[in-house]
Amino acid sequence: MFYSFASITCLILFKLLFGLRVEGKENIPRKGAAIIAANHISFLDPVAIGSAIRRHIYYMARDDLFTIPALGWLIRHLNAFPVRRGSPATKAIKKAFSILERGDLLLVFPEGQRSLNGKLQPGHLGVGMLTLRSRVPVIPTLIVGSERALPVDARWIRTQKIEVRFGKAIPWEEFPGGENRRSRYQAISDKIMEEIKNLRVSEFQ
Repeated sequence: MFYSFASITCLILFKLLFGLRVEGKENIPRKGAAIIAANHISFLDPVAIGSAIRRHIYYMARDDLFTIPALGWLIRHLNAFPVRRGSPATKAIKKAFSILERGDLLLVFPEGQRSLNGKLQPGHLGVGMLTLRSRVPVIPTLIVGSERALPVDARWIRTQKIEVRFGKAIPWEEFPGGENRRSRYQAISDKIMEEIKNLRVSEFQ
């Protein structure tokens, strides 16, 4: 109940503050598991993507964010789960698989962290591993403008236009192979980043 209320509230706020535009919502399955793989340019990205989708989404967040009393409570109730940087993410990976196994949507950022210059960065092999082992489709997603609405190290939100575009789902069987498991993971990640790059977004006036 809280998630649904928060999602609708955020959608209204994003429409008012950022003129949020969403394209490709028909590419989000009404039921069943899928990985939503998006570029990452601002802390606003999970909220923008979550408010654009009617279904619940789940996503990883830095573990230190959960130690901040109000923020930690909020993101937990918005389906975030912690991952510790710089150490094996075994627990977070198990959580991600359990989310997909029960038929829910998992939001991942293949780049691993926010881009400091707003440009696409190389994808890590983690999303390739999740895709191949879970055998679920991947929805490439491009977000534009959030890096201007909340730049890196900014203290205040700015009223800049934001757009979220969902591409067509890619069945896991259509991803490329590789000489070994690790190279295949990376090839899948590279393909996902290529599809994100290929999503054309109209320029804002």
